[in-house]
Amino acid sequence: MHFSKMAGCSLMSGLFLAFACGTSEPPLPTPPPPPTPPAASSVAVPAKSTSELPPPPPSPPLPAVELVEGEHGEAPAKMPTVKFKAPAQGQVISVDKKGDYEVKLDVKDWPAPEGGRHVHLIVDNQPYKRIDDPKQPVKLKDIVPGYELAENKQHILIAFASRSTHESVKALDKKGSPMAVVGIFIGKKDEERWKPKDPLLVYSRPKGKNDGPPPPEGLLVDFYLVNAELGEGKFSVKATLKGPGVEEGKTVIIKSWKPWRIKNPRDGSYSLQLTLLDREGKPVPGPWNDVTHSFQVNTRATSDASHHHGSSGEPESTPHK
Repeated sequence: MHFSKMAGCSLMSGLFLAFACGTSEPPLPTPPPPPTPPAASSVAVPAKSTSELPPPPPSPPLPAVELVEGEHGEAPAKMPTVKFKAPAQGQVISVDKKGDYEVKLDVKDWPAPEGGRHVHLIVDNQPYKRIDDPKQPVKLKDIVPGYELAENKQHILIAFASRSTHESVKALDKKGSPMAVVGIFIGKKDEERWKPKDPLLVYSRPKGKNDGPPPPEGLLVDFYLVNAELGEGKFSVKATLKGPGVEEGKTVIIKSWKPWRIKNPRDGSYSLQLTLLDREGKPVPGPWNDVTHSFQVNTRATSDASHHHGSSGEPESTPHK
C-alpha cells in the first residue's frame, strides 16, 4: 500500500514537471513559399497609347463646285406657240378679284403632259408654277401661294413651254412664239415699270428642293429672255452662285443663251443671282432684271424625280423676297 501511494505521487510529479518545463512536442517547420511562375517574356513590351497610333488617311478632296455651259435639248419638230387668253396686256384687275382672277393660256403644238411636256407660269419673277394641263385656268393666288400682289402696281405674267427636264423651249431662230408675257395692274393703273418692248430677264431653274443624286451633267440653270439677245457686243447675264463649296461666290458672265449647269453641288442651301447686263456690262434697269432665288440640295435624300425628269410632284413654290 505504501508502494502504490509512492507510485501515484511519482506519476503526478512527472506530469506536473512536464507541463511546467514545456516538454510538449516541438512545432512543425514552416512550409517553403510556392515557386514563382516563369515570366511570359524576359523583356516587358509596353502597351501603345492611342496617341502613338498612326493617323487615318485623309479623305480625298471634294470636287470643285462649278458653273459650266450646257447643251440644248433636242429641238421640237414644230415650235410651240404660247399665248395668254386672259389677262390682256395692260389690263387692270380690281383688288377684290385679284386672288380669284383666272389666268387662261392658249398653247399649241405642245401636247402637255405627253412625254413630261408642261408650261412654266411665272408672276413677277417668283418661282414658277408647273402647268401640266394648259387648258385649265389658274387663279392668280395659286401661282405662288402666299405671294401678295401689291395694289396699284404693275405686275408681269410669263408663260413658256418647258421640256420634261425643265429646260425651256427657246426660239433661237426667232421663229415661233414658245413664250408669252403680259403686264397687268392691280387696283388702278400706275407707272409701267415694264413695257412690251423693254428687255426682260426671267428666272426659271433651279428652285426648291433638289433631292437625290444630281444628274451627271449637273443641276439645270435656266432662264428666259425677252427683247434681249446675248453675245459679244450685245446683252449678257451675270450669274453668281453662293453656297457650300462656293461660300465666297462663283461668278460667270453668260454670253450664249444655253442651259447652264451646276456641277458637283454639295448638300446645303444655295442662292443664285441672275443680272441682265447691257452692251457696256452695266445692269439693265427694271424691277425684274436682277433676281436672286434660293434652293436646297440633299444628295442623300430619296431621289426627287422632278429635278431629273420633271415629275409633276414638285414641292410648292415659296415666295422669294
